[in-house]
Amino acid sequence: MELQNIQENCQATQRRRVEFTSLEQEVNVDKESWIERANIHLERNLEKGINEKNMLRNLSYYYLSRNMVCQARIRSLKAKLKRA
Repeated sequence: MELQNIQENCQATQRRRVEFTSLEQEVNVDKESWIERANIHLERNLEKGINEKNMLRNLSYYYLSRNMVCQARIRSLKAKLKRA
């Protein structure tokens, strides 16, 4: 008896329509354009991330080279001090 009640409840819930919010209804009506919008948005974010990564790489190379130049300058000044 209980098993039959559970099965009937499951069937009744499957038959019931799910109520969507207005946004979900809009997405269901025009799925293709929403997918295109999402893809465009993701592509922009990807391009932004790639640009930021390249900029950070260039900055790290810049500061690495500056550090090496400063270290060389310090070594040359130390050598001058030893001679003096």
